[in-house]
Amino acid sequence: MNLQKIGQAIKQFNYSQFFRQLLEDYVKFPLYILTHPFKGYDDFKFENRGKLSVAIVYLILLVITNAISVTSSGFLVSAPYVENFSIIRTFFLVVVPVVLITIGNWSITSLFEGKGKMVEIFKVICYAIIPLVWIGLPMTLISNFLIAEELAIYYAMNSISAFLVGYMALFGLLVIHEYGLLKTIVTLLFTAVAVALIIFIGLLILTLFQQLYGFIVQVYEEFILRVS
Repeated sequence: MNLQKIGQAIKQFNYSQFFRQLLEDYVKFPLYILTHPFKGYDDFKFENRGKLSVAIVYLILLVITNAISVTSSGFLVSAPYVENFSIIRTFFLVVVPVVLITIGNWSITSLFEGKGKMVEIFKVICYAIIPLVWIGLPMTLISNFLIAEELAIYYAMNSISAFLVGYMALFGLLVIHEYGLLKTIVTLLFTAVAVALIIFIGLLILTLFQQLYGFIVQVYEEFILRVS
């Protein structure tokens, strides 16, 4: 009976509508934000068109893009020591900065009467990294066919993608916090300071835990020696 219901549900599923919605959420709307940042991010915030699922998928895609870039780029642009590649390290190198920027920006804008919620900041940052995926994957493939004289194309496209990330993040944070341009830039500078402080405190706590662990191990070894 359950299998029959599942079969009926599959038959009734509207695939064309599903794929149209995917195209709208993952391609058309990000492009709309890119070309109409104020109106796009206004819809993003107030019409709830910015989706957490899309943000997470693109964050994962950026991890995959970086992994492919490290392992499959042309020899002229590939990083040395590819044999040391780790997908876990790549994951943390992508995800941790996004999380730190989200927390740092939220902590600063809370003091500056920003209207953006933490989840909205996270979504803005993830939508801002979309150009890295759109440009990064094709350029990784193209890099395998470039000669030395054509490397300027590769680096120019990467520079464009980095510029677009900053462009989308700037306007996104400006709109969701309902700031002016100057206040947005000031809060971004303070965000950088907040991120640095979070990293410093994190390293300090990690060092203290390592020292505490070492002390406990020494006490345990001393106890075992005395008992034996």
